[in-house]
Amino acid sequence: MNVRSLRRRAVALSVLLLACVAASCSKNDSFDVSPCDNEGSHLIAFASDRGHAGQHDLYLFDADQSGFRLLKNLNSPTASDSSPTLSSDGQLIAFVSARGTTGTDLYVYERISCAFAPTTGINSAGNETEPRFTGDTRRLAFVRDTLGHRRIRLVNGGSLAFEALPGLDTLDTWDDWSPAPDRTGDNIVFVSDRSGEPHLYLYQRSTRQVDSLPEIRLPGVRDLDPTLTPDAHWLCFASDRPGGRGGFDLYLFDLTVTSRQFVDLPNLNTSGNERRPTLGAAGTFIAFQSDSSGTAGRDVRYYSRSGAMVATPSQLAGAGDDIHPSIRIP
Repeated sequence: MNVRSLRRRAVALSVLLLACVAASCSKNDSFDVSPCDNEGSHLIAFASDRGHAGQHDLYLFDADQSGFRLLKNLNSPTASDSSPTLSSDGQLIAFVSARGTTGTDLYVYERISCAFAPTTGINSAGNETEPRFTGDTRRLAFVRDTLGHRRIRLVNGGSLAFEALPGLDTLDTWDDWSPAPDRTGDNIVFVSDRSGEPHLYLYQRSTRQVDSLPEIRLPGVRDLDPTLTPDAHWLCFASDRPGGRGGFDLYLFDLTVTSRQFVDLPNLNTSGNERRPTLGAAGTFIAFQSDSSGTAGRDVRYYSRSGAMVATPSQLAGAGDDIHPSIRIP
């Protein structure tokens, strides 16, 4: 699941297409040779039930072209797909689906081949949820329920081997969820109820330590949905803390050692609920979901810090329940 393997697949796919053209393949042949779509630079993946109420499929919106990219062979006709996460190059989409035989499993879709990458050994008889690529796309963090409790897991994208997370592999009775890794997975922000309430924590693999982020924490407040830039500089999350405009608002926090502090996000939050933020690589763009439109469902929006403006293209508004955005902006 890295750039080198994608290039090898691209060469193989090109050979296949050229051979088929030479043989004058038709739609009745044993395989479909219509091209896959792996274009686009500023992308937002999300789940929506706009096609059939109650069953979510995955969509990929191109912000530059103001239109949707093809996700051929991805969505299931019967199972809901959710929680997509885009790789840093926009070529891979990991997501959650109940299309298997037990619980929810993780799948990884390769846009360049319109096919699924192997996930052998990742899925179990339990539930796998909330996948997040590291910034270098070499690892995938996710959540697995273990003996009735949720735990963070990290798998190597090349070998599909699990990597140790000493300090998080506990048998205690709390839950850890919503991993947000940095470029390599050496820093992972996550949510845990280990203190009785859902708060954010920062795990550092090099030191095997868990930082409780006291600069963020408030008693009686729920902090959820963390997202982290690859350089571990910017942390964005949803919170129902006092002083917000709605039920849940989005907050941006500077994690640099010398100046840990909140940063204003003017014009972003509303009287509704803003949830599930995801940051662009530089921390200047934020995609999120909001229920402030007054419609029955939720909408996906994206925010530019430089202009302090929220964009809601018509394709992302008022057409069912749009949730769980993942942004790819270099």
